[in-house]
Amino acid sequence: MSIPQQLRAQVDQFVENYPGFQQRSKEVSRKIQEAIFAQGEEGREVADVLHGKQVGHPLHPILTDITIGSWTLGVLFDFLGLLTRSRTSQKAANRLIALGTISAVPTALAGITDFSGIKQNAAGHAAAHGIINSVALFFFWRSVRVRAKGNQLSGFYFAVLGLGLMTFASWLGGDLVYHRRVGVNHTPEKKIADDWTPTLPAGELVSGTLHRVDVEGYPVLLYKHNRKISAISAVCSHAGGPLEEGTLQDGCVECPWHKSVFDLQDGHVVHGPATYEQPHFETRVREGQIEIRRWRLGMDESPIESEGSSSQNNQQAADENA
Repeated sequence: MSIPQQLRAQVDQFVENYPGFQQRSKEVSRKIQEAIFAQGEEGREVADVLHGKQVGHPLHPILTDITIGSWTLGVLFDFLGLLTRSRTSQKAANRLIALGTISAVPTALAGITDFSGIKQNAAGHAAAHGIINSVALFFFWRSVRVRAKGNQLSGFYFAVLGLGLMTFASWLGGDLVYHRRVGVNHTPEKKIADDWTPTLPAGELVSGTLHRVDVEGYPVLLYKHNRKISAISAVCSHAGGPLEEGTLQDGCVECPWHKSVFDLQDGHVVHGPATYEQPHFETRVREGQIEIRRWRLGMDESPIESEGSSSQNNQQAADENA
């Protein structure tokens, strides 16, 4: 068994067997999410920024680059300063350690916000990741304090302790992403063809309801409102939740698992924790069948009307002229 396998097995054993750790982690995650929702729309908008909605993927790993990079370089310059007695290296180390410590605050806030919508089977591992990082932050904070008093050597020792813990916590973070698929896009790879593909008889789609269909093995969510039909992926991009079991609200669907909200017309993220949009598809009704095809940049974003021969004939003519 390789070292990473042994380490992963030991972490799994701790998380799963330490009394109450897994369950308490899930409870804390839910409490944080409840606290965010209690602040209403403003609370969710702040959380969206920390999740990374505006970035298009999680914000936390971007911020960790600043923190980890500053702390690592700080310790390196510390080491060089001790070897060469260079004041320039020591000043660089002090500034980098301070920068990393300051940047760790928004980094931690983004991580805590992501933890509020964590997959339940990863809550314990994410909690361990956060706790170890918090201890690392404490050591770096102590390093900054003693450096301010002129004790460079003690600052170096505290920083080395923090760096060791941070490295292990970073490995845990990578394991969360690559092994437990936290923060990655969970929608299936697009398999919808460029050609129009029948999905469902038009009469079976009830207005104002969510309807899931499988199109050549790909899960699609259909929604009809005001004579228009929209189609997006039925699997939530955040953690794979079934959107057909979600809640409708103002032309959007809220995932039943972690409360991500998506616009049903084009799949964009309205509220996190999701940061990846839902794939969406063109729609039309032809010969009594709802048909969809892959959406491409430059196409009309408006869904095709579900009733009325004029709309369908116009769409058919447009297809023939294309």
